[in-house]
Formats: sequence, C-alpha cells, structure tokens
Amino acid sequence: MTHKTYFHNFFIPLCAALSDDEFLAFADTVLANLNRDAAAHADDIAYLAPLVEGLRTAHGQRGEQGKSATAATLRTAVKNFLAWAKLTNTTKVFPAFPDRNQAERIDIFPGGMDALYQADYTNILKRARYYLDRIGTTYSNQTKVDTKEAETQFKLLRDALEGRVTDHATRQEGSAAVDAEELKVCLGLYRAYTGRLHEYFENPEVAYSFFPFPNTVGAAADGNLPALPAPAHPAS
Repeated sequence: MTHKTYFHNFFIPLCAALSDDEFLAFADTVLANLNRDAAAHADDIAYLAPLVEGLRTAHGQRGEQGKSATAATLRTAVKNFLAWAKLTNTTKVFPAFPDRNQAERIDIFPGGMDALYQADYTNILKRARYYLDRIGTTYSNQTKVDTKEAETQFKLLRDALEGRVTDHATRQEGSAAVDAEELKVCLGLYRAYTGRLHEYFENPEVAYSFFPFPNTVGAAADGNLPALPAPAHPAS
C-alpha cells in the first residue's frame, strides 16, 4: 500500500481542468492573498510572481507562426477535449452515478478523476478512448451520452495529435494540457502551498484560505476526488 499520491503536485491536474484565463486568475488571487502579509511571505512571492507574469506574457504570444503555434494548437485541442469531458461528467456521468464508490464510476475513472487530466501526449488518446467507451458504450443507457458528439470530440483530439513528436512531452511534465509556463506556475503554487502548511501546521484550515479552489462537482463532500491510493490506469 502506498500513499504517494499525497505528495503529487495537484496544481497540475487543476491547471489542466481550468481554462487559461481561469488558471491565471487563480494564480493571481493566490499572489494577492500572499501579499496581504508581504513581509511574512516574501520568499514565496518573489518566487511565484515572475512565473505568473511569464505565464501572462506567454498567453499573449500564443498563436504565433511556427513551432510555438503548433504546440499551442495541440494544447488547445487537449484543453477543449478536457473541458467537454468536465461538462459531460457534470451533466451526464455524475447524475447517473452520484456515489464515487459505485463500481460503474470506479470503472469509468480508474486511477481517480485526475487520471485523464494527468495524461501526457503518449497516453492521452488511450485514456480518452477508454473514457469514451465507458460512458458512450458500456454505460450509455445510464449516462445518455450522445455517441456522435463524443466521437466528434475524440476525432478533434486525435487529428490534433496525429504525427506529434512526443520525445519532449514526458510524464514528468504531468499533462498534455499543461505547457511549460503553466508547469512553472504549478511548481510556484505548490511551493506556496507547502509553505502555508508549514506556517499553519497547527491550524491547516488557515492555509486553505490562501487558495481559491473552484467548486468541485459530483458527489457531495469532495466526492469527485479519487480515493487514495489510486490504482493504475488500464490505458496508461
């Protein structure tokens, strides 16, 4: 038995699940919260602030010609698919299987909810195919997912990924939907997070107030979060 998932940087799948603007706004708010006591949090602010500004600059540069444009287009395709999956979970999957411990829900999300968001370029298609087969075929009577729409979403993702060179997209990067600048911000956020846990170890709920996490969806009481430890994904 392992609890190593307690030590994963959960800001990476969070970034994958949010739009560009949402993630940047999240990081900006964390910085603003740290600045409420700038002297006490000077080191974390000094580390995180330039990373957030770098991400803001990168957002403005996306869409340029050449390799950066290709990477941005691919990343957008992944983001769009994950956004569709998130909406489908909220409107179709979770209402059909509201209990995260239901066998069907575990079958749809092996490895937990984050497994799809943490997929990299080497396995995103496999995991997407697995997910769509479960919600659109195996449990189609319960989810009522539009199979044609699901296949359209998969085709858009597959077309964007075809011919992609993946030697730079390693598992260490964490997600096909998270680019290099976003990954740096995820590291900065995790640094600030661990710092606040250290600062408020006797009252960790105070640390929570620094991070404006979006409302979760699914079952009540964080029911959309994976159980620990999470099993390996069969489509890894």
